[in-house]
Amino acid sequence: MFHVKQRVLQLEGGVNFRELGGYATTTGQQVKWQKILRAGSLDQLTPTDLVTLKHYGLRYDVDLRSEHEARVYPDRLPAVTQYTNTPVYPFTDDHALRGLQINLPASPFAMFTQTYQQMVADSHPQQAWRQIFSDMLANTGDNESVVFHCAAGKDRTGVGAILVLAVLDVLPAVIQQDYLLTNQIFGARQHEIAQIVAENESEAMTNQMNQHLSVEATNVAAVLATIKALSGSPERYLQTELGFSKQDVADLKRLYLTK
Repeated sequence: MFHVKQRVLQLEGGVNFRELGGYATTTGQQVKWQKILRAGSLDQLTPTDLVTLKHYGLRYDVDLRSEHEARVYPDRLPAVTQYTNTPVYPFTDDHALRGLQINLPASPFAMFTQTYQQMVADSHPQQAWRQIFSDMLANTGDNESVVFHCAAGKDRTGVGAILVLAVLDVLPAVIQQDYLLTNQIFGARQHEIAQIVAENESEAMTNQMNQHLSVEATNVAAVLATIKALSGSPERYLQTELGFSKQDVADLKRLYLTK
């Protein structure tokens, strides 16, 4: 068991590998440590990293990348970890945002903001979010964890983290703080990260997003506003869009929040 709580896990081959534990909620609780993690590519993890993650209790890995990305850059995982590849892209419903009343401030990154909204509303990426929450519900042991990740751990993973933290009632300002932490992590590693998310012809959407290694606060507001427009609240989103029950939501809070 780990006794030192680290926001960014110190792994030799980890990319943007972070804990979501310790964040404060609107109810005065905290997200439990060593239960839910977010990350970028896992294909460079070293044998030492795998031992570390085994002892950390990594039980479930949800890979949000495309089948091509997963095949070319396969995850390295402890033998005890259950792997699932559930791609966020491509989008399948061009009209997913039609009719939704969402007012957001003007932004030079409006195209990316709409992509974030589509990741919430489109039925294809919703399968990926469903997998994350399903694995979270299956992850019932103390000090056992779920990780979800993409290539850089910023856009697809960013939306996943916003959803997870919002459902767990984490304060909106804290959700934004976690999202923007990517900018600090990548600030000193631009060349290295650029190589990790190098372009390839078959991944147009991923390439377009990864050309910008920074993330914008506007995207957090866009995701939360889209959830509200679709379902009214994060809890209702899990029920109306992802098919979970009220009891599932209660179980998530029981498993992932301190008493």
